[in-house]
Amino acid sequence: MNFEPRATRKDITGLSLLSGKLRNTPVPPVVMKKVDIYGAQHLQGALSNPEVFSYGVEMYEAYKKRSLPGDITDEQKKVQEADLVIFQFPLYWFSVPAILKGWMDRVLCQGFAFDIPGFYDSGLLQGKLALLSVTTGGTAEMYTKTGISGDFRYFLWPLQHGTLHFCGFKVLAPQINFAPEIASEEERKGMVAAWAQRLQTIWKEEPIPCRVPWYFGQ
Repeated sequence: MNFEPRATRKDITGLSLLSGKLRNTPVPPVVMKKVDIYGAQHLQGALSNPEVFSYGVEMYEAYKKRSLPGDITDEQKKVQEADLVIFQFPLYWFSVPAILKGWMDRVLCQGFAFDIPGFYDSGLLQGKLALLSVTTGGTAEMYTKTGISGDFRYFLWPLQHGTLHFCGFKVLAPQINFAPEIASEEERKGMVAAWAQRLQTIWKEEPIPCRVPWYFGQ
């Protein structure tokens, strides 16, 4: 997809219109003005607050005006049409890789995924399911309460609770395959088979209780 992960003012100003990349969806006209930056003239779209740039605020305003870039609205449409969103990724530094993090930053904006008020159980994506399918570099023994990396549920807290639950998703139990790179061929086939079997009955599963005790105990 070559998805742009960087959250910048281009998402609001419409400067991406000048990059030679055509949008494939109709958008309302962007009010443009010339500004002088270091002696060079550039085109800039209207910001709600040109003096102090706040990405979150400007994205919210752009969403309400239906002037978000096409790559963002395309992804938002996919989420709107989905009953279950599965995030498949290798664990990078106890989190998602940069491009997926950028997807979350740009796509799950205020007005679309949440509002204030309108988050956690009242999030705007309530009624949808989400699931993290993760592969790790470390072994299962490393991701226990007595292991060097701690219980795997610890690193799930900011992703499942702070992102997905915040946006209203009901979160299914994660699918974690530990250290497939060093596993035997037979073990890797077993991981794939277990995942495939789970997907056959995924609609019968109940969401986890996305609260502090599930992650950190009583």
